[in-house]
Amino acid sequence: MPYPDTLKKNPKIIFFTDFDGTITLKDSNDWPPQTDNLGFGEKRREQGNADTLENKVTFRDSFWEMMESVKTPFPDCIKLLCENIKLDPYFREFYQWSRESEVPVIVLSSGMTPIIRSLLVHLIGPEAADIEIVSNEVVDKPGKTKDQEDGWQL
Repeated sequence: MPYPDTLKKNPKIIFFTDFDGTITLKDSNDWPPQTDNLGFGEKRREQGNADTLENKVTFRDSFWEMMESVKTPFPDCIKLLCENIKLDPYFREFYQWSRESEVPVIVLSSGMTPIIRSLLVHLIGPEAADIEIVSNEVVDKPGKTKDQEDGWQL
C-alpha cells in the first residue's frame, strides 16, 4: 500500500476513515456485485467471516478467496456497485466541511482502490477524486485483462 501523500504536507488535522459501511450504507464487497450475488454467496461468505473471527483463517486469505469467487469482468462489477451502493446521508455534508476547512480525508480500507474511487466520484462528484485512498489494488490475472471474465485479482 502506498504512503499517503497527504501526510507529507504535514496538515494540522487529518480525518482517517473506513469506507464500506462508514461512508456507504452497505459493504461493497458483500452486496452487489461482489460475493453475495456474483461470487460464492452469502452463506459461504458468512462462514469465511466466522472462520476469520475464530482464527481458523486469516482475514487476508478469507478476503482473497471471496474476491476470487467473483468471475464477472471488473468494469461490470463497478457499474453494478454504482447502481446499488448508497452514500451515508451525512457524508456529503461532512466532506464539504472538510474541503472548506482544509481537513484532508484519507480512506483506509481493506477494499479495492478502483471500486472505492469509482463509488466516491459517482456518489459525491468529481471533487471526490481528491480523497486519498489506501487500500488494495486490482491487477490483471496472467494472460487476461480486468475486462474479461475471471480476468482480475487482488
